[in-house]
Amino acid sequence: MVYMCIHSVRGAEMGKLNYHDTRKQTIVELQNQIWARERGVSEKANRVYSTGCEDLDALLPHQGIRRGSLVEWVGSTSASRAGTLSLIAGKQICPQVLPTVIIDVQHELFPLSLSLLGFDLSRVVLIRPNSEKEALWACEEALRSEAIGVVWANIERMNSTSFRRLQLAVEASAGIGFLVRSAQALKQPSWAEARLLVHPLRSLHGSPCVRVELASSYRKLKHSQADIVIDSVKGTLYGTNTTANPLPLVSQLGVTATYQHSA
Repeated sequence: MVYMCIHSVRGAEMGKLNYHDTRKQTIVELQNQIWARERGVSEKANRVYSTGCEDLDALLPHQGIRRGSLVEWVGSTSASRAGTLSLIAGKQICPQVLPTVIIDVQHELFPLSLSLLGFDLSRVVLIRPNSEKEALWACEEALRSEAIGVVWANIERMNSTSFRRLQLAVEASAGIGFLVRSAQALKQPSWAEARLLVHPLRSLHGSPCVRVELASSYRKLKHSQADIVIDSVKGTLYGTNTTANPLPLVSQLGVTATYQHSA
């Protein structure tokens, strides 16, 4: 009998939570539909995908990544982890039936490192151009294709005209483009729907942690920054205010066991 009462109360609480979650999602969808109708955006381009991290989604104009848009990830330092963060977000939002195109101008990425982040290598096209000119050409062609889920590129230098060409290409195909750049990009104009500035933070329970700041966007948002933990083992992201990931506990146990063994 007691169990039934507790079960009943928990069920009511869960129902309340689901009601609020559903209502919040409905409001966001209605806002996006109004935005799309005002700008004549197609239904396909109005689809929004979650990065899998609620705190990160809250920073974005549509509470997630909208198809037909570019997102710029700017690292405040060379060790900002903007690349890793954007790769995990890109893996999360890429539809399962479509490939991810990665254009690595810096020649820093390898199939093994992508596999460790959780990428299915059978759906990854890794391009290593010899120059940024080649990278821009490859990026524009990939963004124009409707057969590609996400295009990721670490192109450092581009002028406003080149940036605009990429924006028009992704808008035409209703694709998604991620551009990873250094802090030098902050001095240049952006055609991205959102420009996110990534700062490195001290690790949390052994997992890398970053602060993501919305540097610019056409829509004024309630949230302007969030602290995100990168679970590089599972290839996922979660906010520092989210319920603790079990991984840190495992890491702590591992450290304790190693210490006891040494003693």
